[in-house]
Amino acid sequence: MFILAGVGNNIDEIPIGLIKNIKDADFVFFEYYTNFVDREVLDYLKNYNNKIELVDRDFVENKLEEIILSNRNKKILLIVSGSPLYATTHIYFLKLCKENNIEYKVINAPSIFDELGKIGISLYKFGRTVSVPFHYSESFYDHIVKNYKNGYHTLLLLDLDPKTGKFLSHSEALDILLDIDKKRENLFSEDTEVIVCSNINRKNERIYFGKIKLLKKIDLDPPLCIIIPSNLNKIEKEFILCMTYYIKE
Repeated sequence: MFILAGVGNNIDEIPIGLIKNIKDADFVFFEYYTNFVDREVLDYLKNYNNKIELVDRDFVENKLEEIILSNRNKKILLIVSGSPLYATTHIYFLKLCKENNIEYKVINAPSIFDELGKIGISLYKFGRTVSVPFHYSESFYDHIVKNYKNGYHTLLLLDLDPKTGKFLSHSEALDILLDIDKKRENLFSEDTEVIVCSNINRKNERIYFGKIKLLKKIDLDPPLCIIIPSNLNKIEKEFILCMTYYIKE
């Protein structure tokens, strides 16, 4: 049996279903290439099964399939940060099990999208989510522009590499955005107001709202994300000012 389980974003969000199944699992893999592992969560889970193995992208994409196919009568658990169902890589394993008559189960948990609700911005008004990579690329920019012009907010997920501890800072990502925009549409400037989140719903959570030129001066730890609002209504603006640290000049 294969179990795909989300672990949420902090120790309070760990699903009871994950706890029940981790106790007697034959293999427990905790992937860490999509996010930095919360050590408190990992240590807590090890109380129920000390055989937890941290695995990287290469393992998940190139080795896990064979383990699932070769151990169809054993319980294999893959733990994913946040929700387990937002990456096509994870959906692939469900398809693999379905096609090979292997029993499978999904245990859901909150994701970054659920946590954004605490900011006060309307979740119904989000457009396509984009990722800003380490390497210079303009591919994500077109989606931001399309969202912005259609009145949709954009969530930017910033690249990270937990294996090396490397991460793209919010100031670097905002500089990339402004650099591309200056050559293309001139929609944004140093005075554009955005939201920056650090460790959202984890310890040391920090959420700021303000002009880009002011937010770039703040030091923040990963995991990080940026929200570019579009056409904020009165209620959204009131909630944002209440629920975030508003940086003024």
